[in-house]
This record gives sequence, C-alpha cells and structure tokens, in this order.
Amino acid sequence: MLNLIRRNTPDIADKFTLELTGKISGKSYYEVSALDGRVHIKGDCKISQAMGYYAYLKKYCRVNYAHCGNTVLNVTEAPLPESTVMHIIDQEKRAYLNYCTLSYSMRSWGWQEWEKEIDFMAMNGINMPLSVVGNEATVYYTLRDFGISEEKALSFIAGPSYYAWQMMTNLDSFMHIPDTRYIENCLDLGRKIISRQVELGMTPIQQGFAGHVPEFIKEIFPDSQLQHLPTWCGFPGTCQFDPLDKSFALFGRALLEKQKELFGAYHYYACDPFHENEPPTDGGVYLHNVGKTISKMYTDFDKDAVWVMQGWSLREEIVKAVDRDKLLILDLDGSKSELHKGFWGYSFICGTLHNFGDRNSLHGSIDLLAENQYAVKKEKYPSIVGTGLFMEGFFQNPLYYDLAFHTIVQDKKIALDEWLEDYAQRRYGSDEQCLKNAVKLLHDSCYNPKCIGRETSSIVAARPSTTHYHTAPNDHVELRYDNKVLFSALTELLKAEKATTDGYRFDVCDILRQALSNRAKEVYFAITESFCRHDKEAFEDNCSLFEKILLAMDRILATRDELSFDTHIGEAMANACCDEHKDLFRQNEVTLITIWGPYVNNELFDYAWKEWAGLIKDYYLPRWQMFFNELRASFGEDISHISDTPFHHNERNDYETTDFQQKLRDFEYSFTYSYKGTPRKSEDTVAVARELVDTFKDII
Repeated sequence: MLNLIRRNTPDIADKFTLELTGKISGKSYYEVSALDGRVHIKGDCKISQAMGYYAYLKKYCRVNYAHCGNTVLNVTEAPLPESTVMHIIDQEKRAYLNYCTLSYSMRSWGWQEWEKEIDFMAMNGINMPLSVVGNEATVYYTLRDFGISEEKALSFIAGPSYYAWQMMTNLDSFMHIPDTRYIENCLDLGRKIISRQVELGMTPIQQGFAGHVPEFIKEIFPDSQLQHLPTWCGFPGTCQFDPLDKSFALFGRALLEKQKELFGAYHYYACDPFHENEPPTDGGVYLHNVGKTISKMYTDFDKDAVWVMQGWSLREEIVKAVDRDKLLILDLDGSKSELHKGFWGYSFICGTLHNFGDRNSLHGSIDLLAENQYAVKKEKYPSIVGTGLFMEGFFQNPLYYDLAFHTIVQDKKIALDEWLEDYAQRRYGSDEQCLKNAVKLLHDSCYNPKCIGRETSSIVAARPSTTHYHTAPNDHVELRYDNKVLFSALTELLKAEKATTDGYRFDVCDILRQALSNRAKEVYFAITESFCRHDKEAFEDNCSLFEKILLAMDRILATRDELSFDTHIGEAMANACCDEHKDLFRQNEVTLITIWGPYVNNELFDYAWKEWAGLIKDYYLPRWQMFFNELRASFGEDISHISDTPFHHNERNDYETTDFQQKLRDFEYSFTYSYKGTPRKSEDTVAVARELVDTFKDII
C-alpha cells in the first residue's frame, strides 16, 4: 500500500502509517485518524486501506480524481485528521468493467495507463475487476498447441479495437494484427495488470469458455458438432462448439490450462452461453444440461471455480443447473434482478451501466444513483452480494461517475445536495458560490431524474437524413432538459475567479460542447422545416448557422488533448509493433469511432460516436455539407428519396439503400482508409470558451 501512496502523492508519502487488522463483524472497513503526528490508516485489507487513503484525500486535501480532467493528484501537504473516521463496507464484492469498456476506453492503453487505473480502482473500493487483457495470447497459444499454424492462429484474433466482441462471441478475425509481437505485447501487459491487481488484494474475473472457436477447428476435431451462427450486426457469423459435444470440454479445458500457465488462476471465470444468439436445440432439458456441463468443466479444472454470468444474457434453465455457490450473476444495469425474481436466490451484483459506446453526451439521473439501488434491493433480495460499475466507456460525465464510485461502497441513501456542494469544491479547487450554483444547474439539467437510461443522441454525429431517428442504437432522441439551464451552468462556471484545476477547464470545454450540440439539433429541424416550406433564404441562413456551430465546437474541443481525434489516432499508432503495421492500428481506431464495421451490411455505423475535435471538422461536418448540397439540388421537390428507407435496423434508416447514402458510404470508407488526423491548434480553453459564449449566448 505504501507503494500506491508513493505513486500517487509522493510529496506526502512519509506522512502516513498503515495498520492491517481483521474485519469487523465479518465486513471490510477502513479507519482514518491521527497518530504520532501522522495520518494513520487502518483496514482489513489493502483495498480497504486504499479506500481510507482516498477518503482522507477527499476530506482533508479536497481532491477530485477522475478520468476527465483532474487525472493527477497534486497534493503537497497532509493536514492531520481532526477526528477518527470509520467506514464499514457492507458490499462484499465490488465489480468493475464491461467487456466493451476495454475497447471503447482502454484499447490503446499501455502499462502507464493501467498502473494508474488499478490504483484508481483500489482507491474507489473495486475488488473484482474484469481482467481479460492478454486473452489474445491464451487463444493464440492454445491453437498453436493443437497444431494450428501461426498464420491461421493470428488470423482468428480480432484487432485491438474489436477483440472485446470476440470475447463475447459476436465476431472474430476482424482487422486482425498479423504479428506475433502483438500477441506478446498483449501477454506482457495482461501479466502486469493481473500481478498488480493481486498484489493489491483484488480478485480478478478471468475469461471462461462459451464455445467460440474458429471454423478451421474442424481440422483438429473433425467429428465435432460445430454450430455456424447467423450474422451479428452485419458481421459474418461465427462458429461454436455445442457445449454438449465432448470437444467443447476438451478445448475449453485446454484454454483454461493455458490461461493458468500464462496468468495464473483466480477462481472466477466469465462466460455467457449463446450470448446474443440462439441455442442449437430447443427445450429446457438441453439448457439444463448445458449449465451442468459448463459448470463441471470449471470445477474439474478448479475446485473453487465460480462461474460469472451477465444478467441480461442468462437463461433460467442454465442458471438453475448450477450449484448456488458456483455461480455469480452480474446485473449490469440493475434491472434484471426484478425481471428474474432476484435471480432465484443466486448470488448477484447490482450494477450501473449508464453509457453505451463511450459517447460523450452529458446525461444521467444522479437522483437514481443517490437512492442507492444496492440498499433498495437488499431489502428484497438477500442474495445480493455487492455492487458494480459496468459502463461501456468512462471518458465522459465526470460528475456522474464521481458519485457512482462513491455510491458503490455505501449502504444508505446519499444526501445529494450536500454531496454536490462538496463535489464542486473538490472538482474546481474553490468554494466560490458560482461553482456551487453551476453544479446545482447541472443537476437541474443534464443530470435530472428524467435523464435516466439511454444517453441523448447527437445531431452533430448523426448520419445525415431528412428524418432524425437515432444517432446510434440505444440513444434517446429527445432532450430531457432545458438547454438554457445547461448554458447557465456554464456561465456560472465562467464567473469563477479562483478555480484553476484541470477539472474546471475540462468542464468548461465539455459543457460548452454539449450546449452547442443541443442548439445544433434545433437548427437541424429549422433546416428541414425551411426546406419543406420552400424558404430558400431561411434554409441557407440555418445551414450557415449549423456549420458555424460545428466549427465552434471543433475549436473549443481542440483545446483539450483527450477531446481531439488526432490524439487518439496517435495513441493507437504508437502501439504498433513496427512501422509496417501502424496503419492497421490507425484503421482499427478510425473505423471503430466512425462506421464501426463491417464494410458491408453495416448496422452499427456511428455506434461509438464522439464529439471530438478533428472528427467534427473532418468527418461529421463534410457529411452534413454533402447533405445540404443534396437538398439544394432538390429544392422544391420531394426529398424522401434522399435518405428515407422502407426498412430500418436499430431504429435507423438502412445504411446504403439510396443514392445519397451510397455517396456517404464512399466518403466514410475512404475516411477510414486514409484519415491520419490533423494537428490541432493550441489555444487556452477558458479564453476560447469566453469568446464563444459571447458569440452564441443570444443564439442559445
């Protein structure tokens, strides 16, 4: 633990003493006090001590440690606690990460980023992270052990932006990296991650086996029952062993043994049979036998094995075939425990999902977070054993996630108004009233109780159409708050005279981005309305305003590295094993954020949209300009032929049915193949924000 303190606050590392004790009434706890002129932290384990350390930093050093701004703890003094503070943690298990998070937020990470993240997990009480980085090596070397060639084994493994969905059995092979050095890099990183997690007392959740195999596995198991799955979201269908086929347990056991050899074995194994697909055989008897077979595979390998299953892909017959002490269910969004009667008495973790695709839309009900769903569900379901955060990405909504991390170790309702005032001071480094007002206005706007579930769509990132349905699957078209209130939060922030933190600068940028984006949606509807009434002057004025807003957004976002597409492309290319493969990493990055994939029958386009500098100016704006030109060429005519299609996927128009959509497709494909980023212009965030607020205040 002292090493964690040295890594994060080296200037005050010698001001702490640590004491390791037993649990209190069987529960974890931490205690912070002053002892012999130092800050004394007691706890039953290293994670508890790390929580005590961070609780001290928040209370006495007034810090906010976040993924968005305030990414470094700048602490140089350690005031002694005035009294003893003790916190008992009711939740035994605190889980973290969704498979998707690994690709949406962590796809370009190296050890430097992971080391910080693991410390961040510990300080926030996480003790069961999903730990599957390096699984590429497990699969690769298992295939090689069975005699598969290097080339074939590499070809099965999807590229860094897509491997999360291979682990979920949705796809394979897409944008693969044909280099064994890439596999070795994945292995090295995964080993470091698990080693540090175990050192801090975490219990990693490792990858299990649900049957997904390459089609060429028939070379090894010619008599096996291989199920060819239908296409997933336009991707070619994958293959899997029938769990009742003897080849399933044979190959699955080999994978588990290889994983243990490479990383160790820590008793929790995640897999979801028939995830987003259907079983090959109907009936409860078959599913019951599947549950028995998979559970036996784990316990034969590891007598202490616990199968970890996602709540939204489970089947009752499979669940009930497993002994209760051998299954842990992750209720990712907290909703399935009600649907499945508390999961029939099986141990489960109540989770918060919040975000799809790491889309940077400000949204979320902090009132629902403050209600504390763990406490609510514990009254009904005694089999609940903990809480978790399962967001698809975390590089957005810093206020929401600060509260979410706080809540996962609480067993009571949060006093929200009090928490918000405390957050404002920690986030911005000042107790000015305008900052408290700003946070209150954020609560009244983008974080109000109506902003539950799906994030708000972006018209900026939407594929241009005469009718706006959804920007991406699972988003919410309607704005569930008054944009003027959000803009008022920004103007309150800009009144501050003492706020100097990086979190302050991030929020000024991000709130302005959102307010401009919301206004752009109103302008879009004005464009289509003026077109339909044949008012060419109004049409041109609105098109001009729309473009002006998007360029303003691009400019303010360019003041932040993490909100610039060029930064992320550079990070992706830096992971290449050699210059020859830099373009493969670049294309992984650009494709995921834009068309998502695949290149034909695309259903997931813009799923991971981002309002980022460069991406707006070089990708989204040109698409809209193409659309405006198409409307100009059809002025006074029926425009349904431009983009409306008779069939829809994910509540959106088909991808390439009309002539105009095919033009968009050609532009988008060219972008993924050729775009290498554009250097951003370095300007001061707050100065640019003040200028743009003055420009757009009357418009908003």
